[in-house]
Amino acid sequence: MVRGSLFRRLAASLMAAALFVCGAMTVYAEESDYVEIDKLYSNDGGEKIYIYEDQFLYNFKGENPGVTLCGYVGESTTLNIPHLINGRDVSAIDEDAFRGDENIETVIFPNSVKTLGNNCFCGCPNLKTVELANGVNELYKVFNDCPALESMVFPQGVGTIRDSFKNCQSLSYVKFSRSVTSIGEYSFSGCTSLRQIDWLGGIVKLGNAFDDCTALESVSIPEGVVLIDGAFDGCTGLKEIIFPESLLYITGGFISCSSLTKLELPSKVLFVNEAFNNCENLSKLKYSESTTISETAFLKCPKLVIEKDYNVIFRLLGWTAIVAIMALAGYITFRLLTFMADNLSRENSKNKAAANKSK
Repeated sequence: MVRGSLFRRLAASLMAAALFVCGAMTVYAEESDYVEIDKLYSNDGGEKIYIYEDQFLYNFKGENPGVTLCGYVGESTTLNIPHLINGRDVSAIDEDAFRGDENIETVIFPNSVKTLGNNCFCGCPNLKTVELANGVNELYKVFNDCPALESMVFPQGVGTIRDSFKNCQSLSYVKFSRSVTSIGEYSFSGCTSLRQIDWLGGIVKLGNAFDDCTALESVSIPEGVVLIDGAFDGCTGLKEIIFPESLLYITGGFISCSSLTKLELPSKVLFVNEAFNNCENLSKLKYSESTTISETAFLKCPKLVIEKDYNVIFRLLGWTAIVAIMALAGYITFRLLTFMADNLSRENSKNKAAANKSK
């Protein structure tokens, strides 16, 4: 059985149909530079597709010197992506290559794979385990709508994640390596079982990454994040948010977090805008005097009581007072020592004068 969208393409190809006779698959060598090692599987719409001995289908894309996988016709539920095919690196997975495949349960990537095409594993209903290697830098629209996927651990090397795990409804645990610097829009939206996020730092910006993760109750945003823009909207179970001291701007992120009851912003935050609208149970907000709060930042928060933190000013005043007192004490000490020295000098002069008269 040919998997995913490739099935539809190959089923429409007369050549592919001719390859199967009485359940036995016959392949033949193409007359080319690779005649000894590459066996032609199909010539679908002018795109030559080859088959490897372990039943992976592949082709050659553009100027890519390596091999691009585009399907699989074996029976295994574990896809252990090969590192080499006929002496050439497997460097990419084609767009839609395994999309909608109902048999895949586990996929294991080698370090040689650098590129994952759009939707290459989207909509695989039984995919439970993904073992990424450190060759892939960017994930974009790769594993969306995989309802059986249970956890994701991102290895060192992955840098950017965008729109790649949306609606993975069984995903409960995510761990980011230090190399991850950006988690973009819709990366984990609708992951309704997500309860734990571990990150090692390195992230600078959070976009609409975790919208509608309704099982998430606590989140500790890592040190280094400067901007939050729509990261946790609709997380109705979120009760606790721990912000990093590095945070400067919140321009969205926690709309309709109905379980949130209290909030304390770091002293360095400069601006908050449209971030906590419709947090109906938010009753306490504490923030620094130096933070600018937009009029639209806390709309529809009927229980909210705002408390400004003047500690920064008090600390400044306190240090100013200490410095002033120390300066005054030093001045008084100096004047006192000067007065005592003058008195001693005058007394010595009197004693010398009296001694001279007696002579």
